[in-house]
Amino acid sequence: MAGAVVGQATIGVVLAGGRSRRMGRDKALLAHPECGSFLEHADALLRTLPLAQVVTSGARPGGIEDLVPERGPLGGLYSVALATGADAALVIPVDMPLLRRAHLAELLVEGQHRGCPCYFENCFFPLWLPLNQPCLDYLCRAVAGSAHNSVGALLRHLGAKSISLTNDGEWHRNINTPADYLGLGMPDKISENRFLRDH
Repeated sequence: MAGAVVGQATIGVVLAGGRSRRMGRDKALLAHPECGSFLEHADALLRTLPLAQVVTSGARPGGIEDLVPERGPLGGLYSVALATGADAALVIPVDMPLLRRAHLAELLVEGQHRGCPCYFENCFFPLWLPLNQPCLDYLCRAVAGSAHNSVGALLRHLGAKSISLTNDGEWHRNINTPADYLGLGMPDKISENRFLRDH
């Protein structure tokens, strides 16, 4: 089990620093079909797991603001890594409201066992990411513009492991547009009518 980081500090990270251009409003603040906002639901979901702490990436109250703006997810991860000093991170985007604890728990165990980045096939998030020196070096270069700034490029560089999906479905669905959001099923018709009226 060379390279494994079992017992070291894994944090939970909610990526919530995007501009939500296609949605037309802050996706993090959208009402979740179960309860609270997308951000509140994502934060609560991570807190059900054995993580050292849970943080939010993004310029919002209580969040970790990007040190270098407009660098996307890698910019957020770079800033979180420097701010927390964590050994590893279980990363979820705020716009995947159908994620379930079982998927994240599986990813957490797999990542800690293997000690390399792990994600489910066909989607880079959720992601277990060791915040070791090779990762930090790549993130630094990506933010500086001297390495390809994409999650896929980072994972290829670090030799990430793709995990087979044991229970496929819509759990990894991203919500990017008003149509995506309304397709989720709203908590009540008042919320749906308000959303449509505001757009």
